[in-house]
Amino acid sequence: MSDESNETVAVLNTTSVVGIAVCFVLAVAALFALPTVQARGGVGFDTAFWIISAVELVAALGIAYFVINLHEERG
Repeated sequence: MSDESNETVAVLNTTSVVGIAVCFVLAVAALFALPTVQARGGVGFDTAFWIISAVELVAALGIAYFVINLHEERG
């Protein structure tokens, strides 16, 4: 038998783990940012709501992207 292995091994991608954590923190912060955006941004509720919704959507898409790339295969 040979010591060389031709099997591919799935390895956790550290960049994806960090990306998931950053997107998660961004999403949680956005949950509480509505009053701040209204007060400091000088915008109405509807505008602030859609700004926060856009941030939440970007965070969700980021998490989905990083989860898809969570494991990289090394041979």
